[in-house]
Amino acid sequence: MAAVAFFAIQTSAAAAEPAPPLFTLKAIGPGVYAAIDGPKGVSGSNAGFVIGDDGVLVVDSFFDPEATRELIADIHRLTVKPIRYVVNTHYHADHVGGDALLKAAGAIIIAHQNVRGWVRTENLHLFGAHLSPRTEAMIKTLALPDVAIDNDMTVWLGTRRVLIQPALGHTGGDLVVTVPDAKTVFCGDILWQHVSPNIIDGDVRSWVSTIAKLQQGPTARDTTFIPGHGEVATIKDVFAFQQYLDDLRTLVSRERSVGLSGQTLVDVALPEFAKQHGDWTGFAYFAPLELGYMDDELAGRKRRPQPVAD
Repeated sequence: MAAVAFFAIQTSAAAAEPAPPLFTLKAIGPGVYAAIDGPKGVSGSNAGFVIGDDGVLVVDSFFDPEATRELIADIHRLTVKPIRYVVNTHYHADHVGGDALLKAAGAIIIAHQNVRGWVRTENLHLFGAHLSPRTEAMIKTLALPDVAIDNDMTVWLGTRRVLIQPALGHTGGDLVVTVPDAKTVFCGDILWQHVSPNIIDGDVRSWVSTIAKLQQGPTARDTTFIPGHGEVATIKDVFAFQQYLDDLRTLVSRERSVGLSGQTLVDVALPEFAKQHGDWTGFAYFAPLELGYMDDELAGRKRRPQPVAD
C-alpha cells in the first residue's frame, strides 16, 4: 500500500482548481488568531499566531509559501510588533513549508529535536510517488530549526506566557502550544477536526492517551483547540477524534484476532468503519490507508522515523 501523505493529495487535487481562498483568519481571543486552511487545502494545513507585549509567536507556516506571505502580511496589518518565533508542531512539510520566509522576517524556529533530523529526509518518504523534482528540491532546502527541544519550554512575549510541550502520538516529534491566558491550545496534527488523519508515522495507542489528556485540564471545557486540519474545535470535537482513533484500533485489532491482515483486513473492515466515520472529510481515500497502517502498527512492521540523537 503506497505511503502517501495527506498534504500530497490535497495540494495535487487543488492545483487544477481556480484560486480559492488560501486560508481564513479567525480571532480566537485577544491577540490570538487561527489561520484555517481554505476549502481546497491550498495552504496545506492550519497555522496561527499569538501577539504579545513585545512580539509575535507563529505556530506552523503552511505548505504553500504564498500562504505564508499572506500570513506575514496579516500579522503586520494587525501589529507593528516583530515576529520573534515560529513553532513547528512537527516535521511534515505541510506545516513547515514557509519557515524560511518567517526566518527572513526575523523569527527563531523552535521545533522538537527530531524535526531537525527529519525535515529534509523523512518528508521525501512521505510524498512517495507524488514527489516531483520541484517538491524534492524544496524539501531538501527547508529551513532547519534554530532551537530544538524535547522538554517543556516557556516563551514569554513580554508578560504573555506561551507554553510549548512535546506530545506523543502523531510523528514522534510533535509539539503543542498553549496560550493559558486565552485558554487556547494549538495542537498541530495531534488533533484533526472531522478530517480523517494521516497516521503513517503514528503510534495510535500513545496518541489516544495524549488526546485523552487534552480533555482533562482544569479549563478544558472552556478551551479552544486549534487542529492541524479542520475547523476550530471544542472539547467535544477532541473527544470525537479520540473516538475515531479508538474505533480504528479496536476494529483492526478485532479483525486481526480472527486471522485477517493486509488487503483482506482492509476490505472486510472498511464498511463498518465507514458506518462509524464515513462522513469525515477525506475518509473515502484515507480510511483504507489508515486501516492498513493500523494493521502494520499492531503487527510491529510499521515504518516510523527513528529518534535523532542530540
